[in-house]
Amino acid sequence: MNTSTLPVADHLRQPIALSIPRFEIAWPSACAGDVEQLERGMISWAETHGLFLGEDHRRRVLRTRYAWLAARCYPRAERHLLQTIANYFVWYFLVDDMFVDRVDITSPRTLPQLTAMLDVLDFNRLGAEPIYGEAAWLDICQHLRQLLPAEHFQRYANGMRLWASTAGLQILNHLNEQPAGLSAYMAIRRHTSGMNPCLDLADSANAGPLPAAEYYRSDVQQLRLHANNIVCWANDVQSLDIEMKQPGQFWSMVAVEALRHGSLQKGVDHTAARVRAEIHQFLSLATTVEQGADRLLRGFITGMKDWVSGYFDWVAHDTQRYDAAFAEQDADDRQLLPSSASAEQERPSAAPA
Repeated sequence: MNTSTLPVADHLRQPIALSIPRFEIAWPSACAGDVEQLERGMISWAETHGLFLGEDHRRRVLRTRYAWLAARCYPRAERHLLQTIANYFVWYFLVDDMFVDRVDITSPRTLPQLTAMLDVLDFNRLGAEPIYGEAAWLDICQHLRQLLPAEHFQRYANGMRLWASTAGLQILNHLNEQPAGLSAYMAIRRHTSGMNPCLDLADSANAGPLPAAEYYRSDVQQLRLHANNIVCWANDVQSLDIEMKQPGQFWSMVAVEALRHGSLQKGVDHTAARVRAEIHQFLSLATTVEQGADRLLRGFITGMKDWVSGYFDWVAHDTQRYDAAFAEQDADDRQLLPSSASAEQERPSAAPA
Protein backbone atom coordinates (compact mmCIF):
# COMPACT_ATOMS: atom_id res chain seq x y z
CA MET A 1 0.00 0.00 0.00
CA ASN A 2 1.16 3.55 -0.66
CA THR A 3 -0.19 7.06 -1.10
CA SER A 4 -0.15 8.96 -4.37
CA THR A 5 -1.36 12.32 -5.59
CA LEU A 6 -2.30 12.99 -9.19
CA PRO A 7 -1.23 16.55 -10.09
CA VAL A 8 -4.19 16.99 -12.45
CA ALA A 9 -7.97 16.64 -12.29
CA ASP A 10 -9.40 18.00 -9.04
CA HIS A 11 -11.40 14.87 -8.23
CA LEU A 12 -8.17 12.81 -8.34
CA ARG A 13 -5.94 15.14 -6.33
CA GLN A 14 -6.54 13.74 -2.85
CA PRO A 15 -4.00 11.15 -1.58
CA ILE A 16 -5.54 7.73 -1.17
CA ALA A 17 -4.28 4.34 -0.07
CA LEU A 18 -3.79 2.16 -3.12
CA SER A 19 -3.61 -1.58 -3.54
CA ILE A 20 -0.52 -2.20 -5.69
CA PRO A 21 -0.52 -5.67 -7.29
CA ARG A 22 2.30 -8.12 -7.74
CA PHE A 23 2.88 -9.76 -11.10
CA GLU A 24 3.63 -13.45 -11.53
CA ILE A 25 5.59 -15.03 -14.38
CA ALA A 26 5.79 -18.67 -15.41
CA TRP A 27 9.52 -19.04 -16.12
CA PRO A 28 12.52 -19.17 -13.77
CA SER A 29 14.69 -16.15 -13.09
CA ALA A 30 18.49 -16.00 -12.89
CA CYS A 31 21.25 -13.66 -11.75
CA ALA A 32 24.90 -13.24 -12.72
CA GLY A 33 27.53 -13.95 -10.09
CA ASP A 34 29.61 -11.54 -7.99
CA VAL A 35 27.17 -8.65 -8.30
CA GLU A 36 28.91 -6.69 -5.56
CA GLN A 37 32.05 -6.49 -7.72
CA LEU A 38 29.91 -5.41 -10.66
CA GLU A 39 28.34 -2.72 -8.49
CA ARG A 40 31.74 -1.46 -7.29
CA GLY A 41 32.96 -1.21 -10.85
CA MET A 42 29.83 0.71 -11.86
CA ILE A 43 30.10 3.15 -8.95
CA SER A 44 33.79 3.77 -9.65
CA TRP A 45 33.06 4.35 -13.32
CA ALA A 46 30.24 6.79 -12.50
CA GLU A 47 32.54 8.71 -10.17
CA THR A 48 35.26 8.90 -12.82
CA HIS A 49 32.77 10.40 -15.28
CA GLY A 50 31.34 12.97 -12.89
CA LEU A 51 27.83 11.55 -12.70
CA PHE A 52 27.37 12.13 -8.95
CA LEU A 53 26.35 15.70 -8.18
CA GLY A 54 26.99 15.59 -4.46
CA GLU A 55 26.97 13.00 -1.72
CA ASP A 56 23.17 12.77 -1.50
CA HIS A 57 23.05 12.02 -5.22
CA ARG A 58 25.66 9.30 -4.77
CA ARG A 59 23.75 7.76 -1.86
CA ARG A 60 20.62 7.64 -3.99
CA VAL A 61 22.46 5.56 -6.58
CA LEU A 62 23.85 3.23 -3.91
CA ARG A 63 20.34 2.34 -2.73
CA THR A 64 18.91 1.96 -6.23
CA ARG A 65 21.44 -0.81 -7.06
CA TYR A 66 21.46 -0.60 -10.85
CA ALA A 67 24.17 -3.26 -11.17
CA TRP A 68 21.69 -5.76 -9.74
CA LEU A 69 19.27 -4.89 -12.53
CA ALA A 70 22.01 -5.60 -15.07
CA ALA A 71 22.95 -8.88 -13.38
CA ARG A 72 19.35 -10.10 -13.29
CA CYS A 73 18.44 -9.00 -16.83
CA TYR A 74 21.65 -10.35 -18.45
CA PRO A 75 22.65 -13.27 -16.19
CA ARG A 76 24.66 -15.06 -18.89
CA ALA A 77 26.46 -12.05 -20.40
CA GLU A 78 30.25 -12.04 -20.82
CA ARG A 79 31.75 -9.98 -17.99
CA HIS A 80 33.04 -7.04 -20.04
CA LEU A 81 29.67 -6.67 -21.74
CA LEU A 82 27.86 -6.99 -18.40
CA GLN A 83 30.01 -4.26 -16.82
CA THR A 84 29.34 -1.99 -19.78
CA ILE A 85 25.62 -2.63 -19.43
CA ALA A 86 25.73 -1.85 -15.70
CA ASN A 87 27.53 1.41 -16.50
CA TYR A 88 24.91 2.15 -19.14
CA PHE A 89 22.11 1.57 -16.62
CA VAL A 90 23.44 4.01 -14.03
CA TRP A 91 24.07 6.58 -16.77
CA TYR A 92 20.64 6.07 -18.32
CA PHE A 93 18.65 6.41 -15.12
CA LEU A 94 20.56 9.50 -13.98
CA VAL A 95 20.41 11.22 -17.35
CA ASP A 96 16.74 10.35 -17.95
CA ASP A 97 15.88 11.79 -14.54
CA MET A 98 18.03 14.87 -15.10
CA PHE A 99 17.03 15.66 -18.67
CA VAL A 100 13.37 14.61 -18.77
CA ASP A 101 11.56 13.18 -15.76
CA ARG A 102 12.58 14.95 -12.56
CA VAL A 103 13.02 18.49 -13.85
CA ASP A 104 10.72 21.15 -15.32
CA ILE A 105 8.73 19.98 -18.34
CA THR A 106 10.99 22.03 -20.57
CA SER A 107 13.85 24.49 -20.07
CA PRO A 108 16.63 26.12 -22.12
CA ARG A 109 18.72 23.01 -21.36
CA THR A 110 16.30 20.46 -22.77
CA LEU A 111 17.22 20.57 -26.47
CA PRO A 112 21.01 20.90 -25.97
CA GLN A 113 20.96 17.95 -23.56
CA LEU A 114 19.02 15.58 -25.80
CA THR A 115 20.72 16.57 -29.06
CA ALA A 116 24.14 16.12 -27.45
CA MET A 117 23.24 12.46 -26.86
CA LEU A 118 22.26 12.13 -30.54
CA ASP A 119 25.52 13.73 -31.65
CA VAL A 120 27.56 11.21 -29.67
CA LEU A 121 25.77 8.40 -31.51
CA ASP A 122 26.10 10.04 -34.92
CA PHE A 123 29.68 11.37 -34.70
CA ASN A 124 31.36 9.15 -32.07
CA ARG A 125 32.91 12.15 -30.34
CA LEU A 126 32.23 14.82 -27.73
CA GLY A 127 30.87 18.22 -28.52
CA ALA A 128 32.92 21.38 -28.10
CA GLU A 129 31.53 21.95 -24.58
CA PRO A 130 30.50 18.58 -23.12
CA ILE A 131 27.42 18.62 -20.94
CA TYR A 132 26.51 16.45 -17.97
CA GLY A 133 26.71 12.76 -18.88
CA GLU A 134 28.12 13.27 -22.36
CA ALA A 135 31.61 11.86 -21.74
CA ALA A 136 30.12 8.88 -19.92
CA TRP A 137 27.77 8.26 -22.85
CA LEU A 138 30.64 8.35 -25.32
CA ASP A 139 32.54 5.82 -23.22
CA ILE A 140 29.54 3.45 -23.18
CA CYS A 141 29.09 3.73 -26.93
CA GLN A 142 32.75 3.16 -27.67
CA HIS A 143 32.80 0.01 -25.57
CA LEU A 144 29.62 -1.30 -27.20
CA ARG A 145 31.05 -0.56 -30.66
CA GLN A 146 33.93 -2.88 -29.77
CA LEU A 147 31.78 -5.57 -28.19
CA LEU A 148 28.96 -5.78 -30.77
CA PRO A 149 28.89 -6.32 -34.53
CA ALA A 150 28.25 -3.06 -36.40
CA GLU A 151 24.63 -3.86 -37.27
CA HIS A 152 23.83 -4.86 -33.71
CA PHE A 153 25.33 -1.69 -32.31
CA GLN A 154 23.14 0.27 -34.71
CA ARG A 155 20.02 -1.58 -33.50
CA TYR A 156 20.90 -0.44 -30.01
CA ALA A 157 21.83 3.06 -31.21
CA ASN A 158 18.56 3.50 -33.09
CA GLY A 159 16.66 2.59 -29.94
CA MET A 160 18.52 5.33 -28.11
CA ARG A 161 17.90 7.79 -30.93
CA LEU A 162 14.19 7.08 -30.54
CA TRP A 163 14.48 7.56 -26.77
CA ALA A 164 15.92 11.05 -27.25
CA SER A 165 13.46 11.91 -30.04
CA THR A 166 10.27 10.70 -28.39
CA ALA A 167 11.27 12.53 -25.23
CA GLY A 168 10.17 15.57 -27.24
CA LEU A 169 6.76 13.98 -27.84
CA GLN A 170 6.53 13.21 -24.14
CA ILE A 171 7.24 16.86 -23.36
CA LEU A 172 4.49 17.95 -25.78
CA ASN A 173 2.09 15.57 -24.08
CA HIS A 174 2.76 17.35 -20.77
CA LEU A 175 2.29 20.88 -22.12
CA ASN A 176 -1.47 20.37 -22.38
CA GLU A 177 -3.77 20.21 -19.38
CA GLN A 178 -4.71 16.62 -20.21
CA PRO A 179 -2.84 13.88 -22.10
CA ALA A 180 -3.52 13.15 -25.76
CA GLY A 181 -5.02 9.75 -24.97
CA LEU A 182 -4.10 6.18 -24.22
CA SER A 183 -2.96 5.14 -27.71
CA ALA A 184 -0.73 8.22 -28.01
CA TYR A 185 0.71 7.55 -24.55
CA MET A 186 1.43 3.90 -25.43
CA ALA A 187 3.28 4.93 -28.60
CA ILE A 188 5.45 7.38 -26.69
CA ARG A 189 6.03 5.06 -23.74
CA ARG A 190 7.47 2.14 -25.70
CA HIS A 191 10.29 4.37 -26.94
CA THR A 192 10.95 6.74 -24.02
CA SER A 193 11.27 3.78 -21.65
CA GLY A 194 14.66 2.74 -23.04
CA MET A 195 13.42 -0.84 -23.27
CA ASN A 196 14.11 -1.28 -26.98
CA PRO A 197 17.87 -0.67 -26.78
CA CYS A 198 18.02 -2.86 -23.68
CA LEU A 199 16.25 -5.73 -25.45
CA ASP A 200 18.56 -5.29 -28.42
CA LEU A 201 21.47 -6.31 -26.19
CA ALA A 202 19.72 -9.51 -25.11
CA ASP A 203 20.86 -11.67 -28.05
CA SER A 204 24.54 -10.82 -27.68
CA ALA A 205 24.26 -11.36 -23.93
CA ASN A 206 23.01 -14.91 -24.49
CA ALA A 207 23.66 -17.25 -27.44
CA GLY A 208 25.09 -14.56 -29.72
CA PRO A 209 24.08 -11.82 -32.19
CA LEU A 210 20.81 -12.64 -33.96
CA PRO A 211 20.94 -12.31 -37.78
CA ALA A 212 18.67 -9.72 -39.40
CA ALA A 213 16.54 -12.36 -41.14
CA GLU A 214 15.52 -13.72 -37.74
CA TYR A 215 15.48 -10.46 -35.80
CA TYR A 216 13.07 -8.72 -38.18
CA ARG A 217 10.58 -11.57 -38.39
CA SER A 218 7.12 -10.30 -37.50
CA ASP A 219 6.64 -12.84 -34.71
CA VAL A 220 10.02 -12.01 -33.16
CA GLN A 221 9.25 -8.29 -33.29
CA GLN A 222 5.88 -9.01 -31.68
CA LEU A 223 7.65 -10.83 -28.84
CA ARG A 224 9.93 -7.82 -28.41
CA LEU A 225 6.88 -5.54 -28.25
CA HIS A 226 5.19 -7.73 -25.62
CA ALA A 227 8.35 -7.72 -23.46
CA ASN A 228 8.59 -3.96 -23.81
CA ASN A 229 4.95 -3.46 -22.83
CA ILE A 230 5.19 -5.77 -19.81
CA VAL A 231 8.08 -3.88 -18.25
CA CYS A 232 6.87 -0.38 -19.21
CA TRP A 233 3.32 -0.77 -17.97
CA ALA A 234 4.30 -2.67 -14.82
CA ASN A 235 6.77 0.12 -14.09
CA ASP A 236 3.94 2.65 -14.46
CA VAL A 237 2.21 0.87 -11.56
CA GLN A 238 5.32 0.41 -9.42
CA SER A 239 6.70 3.94 -9.87
CA LEU A 240 3.35 5.70 -9.46
CA ASP A 241 4.08 7.29 -6.09
CA ILE A 242 7.30 9.02 -7.09
CA GLU A 243 6.15 9.95 -10.60
CA MET A 244 3.13 11.78 -9.21
CA LYS A 245 5.57 13.99 -7.29
CA GLN A 246 7.85 14.77 -10.25
CA PRO A 247 7.80 18.41 -11.40
CA GLY A 248 7.98 17.51 -15.09
CA GLN A 249 6.88 14.16 -16.45
CA PHE A 250 4.03 12.57 -14.52
CA TRP A 251 1.64 11.08 -17.07
CA SER A 252 1.64 7.30 -16.97
CA MET A 253 -0.76 4.59 -18.09
CA VAL A 254 -2.14 4.56 -14.55
CA ALA A 255 -2.79 8.31 -14.63
CA VAL A 256 -4.36 8.21 -18.09
CA GLU A 257 -6.59 5.29 -17.08
CA ALA A 258 -7.46 7.11 -13.84
CA LEU A 259 -8.77 10.06 -15.85
CA ARG A 260 -10.83 7.70 -17.99
CA HIS A 261 -12.27 5.68 -15.12
CA GLY A 262 -12.46 8.21 -12.28
CA SER A 263 -9.95 6.98 -9.68
CA LEU A 264 -6.31 6.09 -9.22
CA GLN A 265 -7.23 2.63 -7.98
CA LYS A 266 -9.15 1.95 -11.17
CA GLY A 267 -6.16 3.26 -13.10
CA VAL A 268 -3.92 0.79 -11.27
CA ASP A 269 -6.36 -2.08 -11.80
CA HIS A 270 -6.84 -1.47 -15.53
CA THR A 271 -3.09 -1.12 -16.06
CA ALA A 272 -2.39 -4.30 -14.11
CA ALA A 273 -4.91 -6.18 -16.23
CA ARG A 274 -3.10 -5.01 -19.37
CA VAL A 275 0.24 -6.19 -17.94
CA ARG A 276 -1.15 -9.64 -17.16
CA ALA A 277 -2.62 -9.92 -20.65
CA GLU A 278 0.76 -9.02 -22.16
CA ILE A 279 2.52 -11.63 -20.03
CA HIS A 280 0.06 -14.28 -21.22
CA GLN A 281 0.45 -13.27 -24.88
CA PHE A 282 4.23 -13.15 -24.61
CA LEU A 283 4.44 -16.63 -23.10
CA SER A 284 2.00 -18.12 -25.62
CA LEU A 285 3.84 -16.66 -28.61
CA ALA A 286 7.28 -17.52 -27.19
CA THR A 287 6.23 -21.16 -26.83
CA THR A 288 5.17 -21.23 -30.49
CA VAL A 289 8.27 -19.47 -31.84
CA GLU A 290 10.66 -21.60 -29.78
CA GLN A 291 9.39 -24.80 -31.39
CA GLY A 292 11.17 -24.06 -34.65
CA ALA A 293 13.88 -21.73 -33.39
CA ASP A 294 17.60 -22.24 -33.80
CA ARG A 295 20.14 -21.67 -31.01
CA LEU A 296 20.52 -17.93 -31.60
CA LEU A 297 16.81 -17.22 -31.68
CA ARG A 298 16.25 -19.32 -28.57
CA GLY A 299 18.96 -17.27 -26.90
CA PHE A 300 17.20 -14.03 -27.82
CA ILE A 301 13.88 -15.29 -26.47
CA THR A 302 15.65 -16.37 -23.27
CA GLY A 303 17.14 -12.89 -23.06
CA MET A 304 13.71 -11.28 -23.32
CA LYS A 305 12.42 -13.58 -20.58
CA ASP A 306 15.45 -12.65 -18.48
CA TRP A 307 14.60 -8.99 -18.86
CA VAL A 308 11.02 -9.42 -17.69
CA SER A 309 11.88 -11.64 -14.72
CA GLY A 310 15.00 -9.62 -13.93
CA TYR A 311 13.09 -6.36 -13.76
CA PHE A 312 10.41 -7.81 -11.49
CA ASP A 313 13.04 -9.37 -9.19
CA TRP A 314 15.01 -6.12 -9.04
CA VAL A 315 11.90 -4.20 -7.95
CA ALA A 316 10.89 -6.87 -5.45
CA HIS A 317 14.27 -7.62 -3.87
CA ASP A 318 16.95 -5.03 -4.66
CA THR A 319 16.11 -1.44 -5.46
CA GLN A 320 14.70 1.45 -3.46
CA ARG A 321 14.21 3.59 -6.56
CA TYR A 322 10.42 3.40 -6.21
CA ASP A 323 10.27 3.24 -2.42
CA ALA A 324 7.64 5.61 -1.01
CA ALA A 325 9.98 6.53 1.85
CA PHE A 326 12.31 8.33 -0.59
CA ALA A 327 9.72 9.63 -3.08
CA GLU A 328 9.62 13.23 -1.84
CA GLN A 329 13.40 13.71 -1.79
CA ASP A 330 14.14 11.79 -5.00
CA ALA A 331 11.39 13.17 -7.25
CA ASP A 332 12.91 16.59 -7.93
CA ASP A 333 16.36 17.01 -9.54
CA ARG A 334 16.03 20.68 -10.48
CA GLN A 335 18.57 21.87 -7.92
CA LEU A 336 21.23 19.27 -8.75
CA LEU A 337 22.68 20.67 -11.97
CA PRO A 338 25.02 23.65 -11.60
CA SER A 339 24.26 26.84 -13.49
CA SER A 340 26.91 25.91 -16.06
CA ALA A 341 25.71 23.37 -18.60
CA SER A 342 29.02 21.53 -18.36
CA ALA A 343 29.33 19.40 -15.22
CA GLU A 344 32.30 17.29 -16.21
CA GLN A 345 35.81 18.24 -17.19
CA GLU A 346 37.21 14.80 -17.99
CA ARG A 347 37.43 13.91 -21.69
CA PRO A 348 38.06 10.23 -22.51
CA SER A 349 40.56 9.06 -25.08
CA ALA A 350 39.34 8.26 -28.59
CA ALA A 351 38.89 4.57 -27.76
CA PRO A 352 38.56 2.57 -24.55
CA ALA A 353 41.55 0.74 -23.15
